[in-house]
Amino acid sequence: MKFFVALGAALAATATLAALPAPTPQQQAEAAAKAAQAASAAAAEKQQLEASMDRLSQRWRQRAAAQGWQAHPPTPVAAATTGAGGSGTAQVPGQGNPHSAPGTPAAGAASAPGLPIRSEKLGTAPPSEDVKKPKTPMAR
Repeated sequence: MKFFVALGAALAATATLAALPAPTPQQQAEAAAKAAQAASAAAAEKQQLEASMDRLSQRWRQRAAAQGWQAHPPTPVAAATTGAGGSGTAQVPGQGNPHSAPGTPAAGAASAPGLPIRSEKLGTAPPSEDVKKPKTPMAR
């Protein structure tokens, strides 16, 4: 019974949405103004957050120096650029990626795009000798 009630409500909502008229140019302009206002508010909040984090990290660094803790200088971070259809830059293997070891074929600019991927899991590389040792059967 609940299924039929839910199905009827979904069909009624679909019919209602399908019957809505297209927004007028005035409504479109109001929506664009609201979106611009929200974007500027988000930018202001982002700046406030960054300033707050900078103050907090500066206070921590001063306290660390006073207490004799080792504090490294802050790492400069470049602003992330967004490409078409993306939310940020893609992570390059070997550059800030903790899962890629230096010297491997997938490490940064040293790898060529045409090299095949060698993987034990995929069966394209031989098993490691130090890890994969066949078990010897026990004598009875």
